[in-house]
Amino acid sequence: GTPGIKVLMPALSPTMEQGNIVKWLKKEGETVTAGDALCEIETDKAVVTMESSDDGILAKILVEEGSKNVRLGSLICLLVEEGQDWKQVEIPADGSDPSSLAPPAPALTSTPAGPSVLSPPKLDREPGKLLVRLSPAARNIVETHGLDPSNITPSGPRGIFTKEDALKLLQEKHKGKPSELKPVVSPALPQPTVVPSASQATAVTSAYPRPAVPLVSTPGQPAAPGTFTEIPASNIRRVIAKRLTESKTTIPHAYAAADCDIDAILRLRKELAK
Repeated sequence: GTPGIKVLMPALSPTMEQGNIVKWLKKEGETVTAGDALCEIETDKAVVTMESSDDGILAKILVEEGSKNVRLGSLICLLVEEGQDWKQVEIPADGSDPSSLAPPAPALTSTPAGPSVLSPPKLDREPGKLLVRLSPAARNIVETHGLDPSNITPSGPRGIFTKEDALKLLQEKHKGKPSELKPVVSPALPQPTVVPSASQATAVTSAYPRPAVPLVSTPGQPAAPGTFTEIPASNIRRVIAKRLTESKTTIPHAYAAADCDIDAILRLRKELAK
């Protein structure tokens, strides 16, 4: 084959360790002059245009558009000198498998033996049932009086069991009357024999369009009930999250609090308000 000129993933920012190929601006077989834009690369800070440093013909693109997490120094394309047969370019052994340059992003969801974080077995068997989310005040009332939050439909946003729901359920218990808002599926649900806690919530059917607990990532079906669409984080968001985590875990933090007696200020404020 024709020996090619290697083009490697460059460091387009001081903190860049890997990049994403957003778009190729040249096609295979096109003539490239030094200074021409080859492709657009998403770094950890922005999308930067990569320019060619050699003259020749773009013979082979080894990393296609949309490739993620391509490490620095990885072979991304090959050039040949003008006049040579670009179709017969010799592909090096280290660049023959472009998939080895970037780890597959959907490995977590495509591997059956991987962690079942996105698809819990209980939720897969019962896609229509959601967990009850208790507010702190409601949890205190429920645990103190031994109430069953599944006997009433939560009225809070996104199916949260609020303090008002707990007080209403407590009144119904004192009156000895069954709740009128009891859902239809509650008789078929197993009733807990102990006081429910934050980690032991009872599943009920919610009438809210947005699920209280995400179930399984289903790309292409964002409107399906009980599902959500997972959007991969961009390099910029990933770096922000990494830096915030480092600032919290690697730097000692000290917190100070002060008690102030502002009774005199409050009295003066009331006098001025009058």
